[in-house]
Amino acid sequence: MKNIMEMDPIEALELLNILVNDQIFAARERLIVLLNEPPSAENRQALETEFREFYCGYESLAFFLETYEEDPLEGLPPHTSLSKKIKRQREYILANRKTTLDERMSRRAGAYMHSDPMPEKKISELPTDEYRKLLRMLVSLELFSVREPFLALLAQNAPLAELDVAFREFFVAYELLELALEAYHYDPDEGLEMRPEFLKELDQRIADYEAGKAKLIPAGEAFKKLGID
Repeated sequence: MKNIMEMDPIEALELLNILVNDQIFAARERLIVLLNEPPSAENRQALETEFREFYCGYESLAFFLETYEEDPLEGLPPHTSLSKKIKRQREYILANRKTTLDERMSRRAGAYMHSDPMPEKKISELPTDEYRKLLRMLVSLELFSVREPFLALLAQNAPLAELDVAFREFFVAYELLELALEAYHYDPDEGLEMRPEFLKELDQRIADYEAGKAKLIPAGEAFKKLGID
C-alpha cells in the first residue's frame, strides 16, 4: 500500500472510505449491545456469531493495511500532541509485538508458520467471564474512537494532507487491535457447517478426479478465465 499523499486523490478517497466503513465497526456496535445483556447460553452464542463478523472485519482491514510500510511519524511535526501519542503507541507496539508480518499474514490465512507457535489461548474455549472481558477490551480500543473524527473529515471534504494525518492515527490504532489479538488463536470458520449438497458435490468431484474423469485447472488458467490478474 502506497503513501496516501502519493496516491491519486480519487483513489485515496475511495480507499479511506472503504476503511472507515469496514464491517468491523457495525459488528462492534452489535457486540456492545450484546455485552450489555446478562450472560446466558443464548447470549454467548450470539456473541460468538457477532465476534465472527468482527474478526472478519479485522481481516478485511488487514487486507488493505498489512503491507503499509510507511513510518506513520514520517513528515509529522515532531512536537505536536498527536505526533507524541503516535510515537508512544508505535514504540509500545514494536516493543511488544512477537510476530513478523509474514507470520501474521499466514495466521489470517488460517495457518501457522513453523516459526510462529500457536498461541496458548483459544478464544472459542475461553470461559464466559473471560470471553466477555476480552470482547469488552476489544470494543473499547482506540480504533473506534479515532474513526469518528476521521469520518467527519471525510464528510467535510478535508484536504488530503489532513486526511493523511488522520489515516496515520487510524493505522496505528489498527496495529493496536492487531497486537491485542496476537496472544489468541481464533479460526472464524471453526464450527461452521458445510451444506450437504456442497459436500456431496465435492466428494463427487474428488472421485471423478481420482478415476481420471476430470482434471485440475492450474490457478493461473482459472484466474485468466475469471479475468483476474
